[in-house]
Amino acid sequence: MSIQSAHKRSFAHLSALPTLASNRMIAFIGSSMVGVFLPIYIFEFFGLSLPFVLAWFAINFAFKLPFYVIAAKIFSQTGLVASMVLGTIGLIIFYWMFFLLDHGSSINPFFLMAIGIGGLMLDGVFYWSPYHIDFAKFSDANHRGKQLGMYYGLQEAISILTPITAAFILTRFGYKMNFFVGLLLTAASIIPLFFVSKYKVTYEFGYFESFRKLFSKKYIAMTLSMAALGAENIVGVIVWPIFLFSVFQGNYLEVGFATAVIVVISMIVELIVGRQIDRLTARKMLKFGSWIYALGWIAKGFVQTITGVFAASTFHSFGSIMMRMPLDTMSYQQAADSGHYIDEFTVLREMAIGIGRVVILIILIPVTMNFSIGSAFFIAAIVSLGVNWLARYKTQE
Repeated sequence: MSIQSAHKRSFAHLSALPTLASNRMIAFIGSSMVGVFLPIYIFEFFGLSLPFVLAWFAINFAFKLPFYVIAAKIFSQTGLVASMVLGTIGLIIFYWMFFLLDHGSSINPFFLMAIGIGGLMLDGVFYWSPYHIDFAKFSDANHRGKQLGMYYGLQEAISILTPITAAFILTRFGYKMNFFVGLLLTAASIIPLFFVSKYKVTYEFGYFESFRKLFSKKYIAMTLSMAALGAENIVGVIVWPIFLFSVFQGNYLEVGFATAVIVVISMIVELIVGRQIDRLTARKMLKFGSWIYALGWIAKGFVQTITGVFAASTFHSFGSIMMRMPLDTMSYQQAADSGHYIDEFTVLREMAIGIGRVVILIILIPVTMNFSIGSAFFIAAIVSLGVNWLARYKTQE
């Protein structure tokens, strides 16, 4: 794999990380305006059937899996920035389709959903791998934990206002306005990409070789860890918002306020943990954090009251920070240490995350049909411990 970049002394190189972060933050605001309420929207669309929601998301993530390597071959030719722009356009398409869906378009709703899934595929395979490659290249190896702490801290700050704002817009104007706002902000996020330093990579693994590599001796630890991350994460992204919707008896504003309060709790320790990762062993913090995080999922499984929601979320948020910060720090470090295989590592990582999401969703469909929604949290608790496999991955044979 070859890498071409701007000269290290250029202004573009020095400003690369802030510019890349600006792109992500603008897009994050847009996705946060939809975020917590998207699973609820789909839940209501399918007549309050959780198995149907899980099946819809399983189809969504499964549809992406065959295209990761194809996208890597394409962005090897077009460059990372062009790929991220294409991926962002895919997300715009998704928001537009769902805007039409809630707006009462005469087009068949399942056709609109299918086009929306196609848009999410473009976003998933063309945006995220190049983004992570760039972040691994631009971030400082000696202070990556601190930089991630600041980055996530800013995301948390944004997340305090967006769920409340989204809930207010939703109650006044309906879901369609949330999708439209998400569309506009996502479109605006393209602008910083034109100022990001341009790198050219060459993805060397073949199509079927990439799938074999996932389960090879070298990559199996990374694959299992990232699959576990993708699996437990999807429970938080899809099942937890629907659970909150049920606890608050369908009150959107209360769901929004509850989400914001939980974020405030998380934000208190965000930057502190980020600084500690640069001083302590990330592997030890990951192991400790994953156990706390797993216990947090178990606590959520027993929640039956509003008070329980906040108590369990407080404990779980602390575990989330303790686990995700060292996990992401190690992951970016391993990507950077992969040298000219940085793009191969990153693409395989995204594929593993996708596989984990599909598998957990397929498992949860029969589980939630026969048990309560809380059963999903107990499964997530077990799966979350699998992230510790990342500590066993070595960048060199």
